[in-house]
Amino acid sequence: MPIRIRQLLTLILALSLWANAAAQEISRESLGRPGPYQVAYYSSYPAVAEFSAATIYFPANKGQDFAGIAIAPGFTETQEHMSWWGTHLASHGFAVLTLDTNELRDDPSTRADALMAAIGVLRNESERMGGTLRGKILTDRMAIMGHSMGGGGTLIAANGNSAELKAAIPFTPWQPDGDFSEISIPTLIIAGENDRIAAVAEHAAPHFESLSSDIPKMYLEVKGGNHFIANTDVGDARLTPNIDVHDLVGGMAVAWLKLFVDGDENYRDAVFGEIPVSDRERLSKLEFSD
Repeated sequence: MPIRIRQLLTLILALSLWANAAAQEISRESLGRPGPYQVAYYSSYPAVAEFSAATIYFPANKGQDFAGIAIAPGFTETQEHMSWWGTHLASHGFAVLTLDTNELRDDPSTRADALMAAIGVLRNESERMGGTLRGKILTDRMAIMGHSMGGGGTLIAANGNSAELKAAIPFTPWQPDGDFSEISIPTLIIAGENDRIAAVAEHAAPHFESLSSDIPKMYLEVKGGNHFIANTDVGDARLTPNIDVHDLVGGMAVAWLKLFVDGDENYRDAVFGEIPVSDRERLSKLEFSD
């Protein structure tokens, strides 16, 4: 075999081994960075009445089937404000639908309906003849997420539809007087210490306290964080998202979904294990039960 061909094959093998090792690395740091998969997306699917439009992101080069995640934006927001979640989660191996509500001012209960309709769309995409993701989405592995009123919608939807879901992640949720004791799936609440729109003392904290002690649950509060800690930076100075903590909240969300939606116990330590000092210093509060 000529030397150059042998060297090329050796290089390809080395790169392949490196890529496989990178894909298997499990740490909060690695999960907070873009994952090992290439991300593709599309927005053509059979329309539903509960929301106006959506984008479906997916891991284009993932050979195995993957779970589905639906994400709702907050009050007066669009799916653009959730777009980084679509690319981040898809790069770690999930199909992700980010939606536009029918009306920018839709209340949390209406957003809950939109989220469950989005779960239906993802399930249908796995069965739709000629669909991009036909046969790819694991229809029994679904989770919901949302920001602000979308976070309130996430809690409402999980409260009434836990049997159809594997996990819920509301971030800086807005929903006054919520009792979510009927939620029976693992729930991660992400909050901002200095949230002036959905103050944690009136929203995220009592939401967490209302959750049953019989489910895995976590309350992660970002030190100095505002209402937009988990939003995409769309260039609007009014929103000032804390994008410097995207690695923190994104990494925990990926670990949560891998553990409780994919059922991969290799991620348990990334969720409940000791938190690095550098991350702990960015939190004002962390409570959980596993």
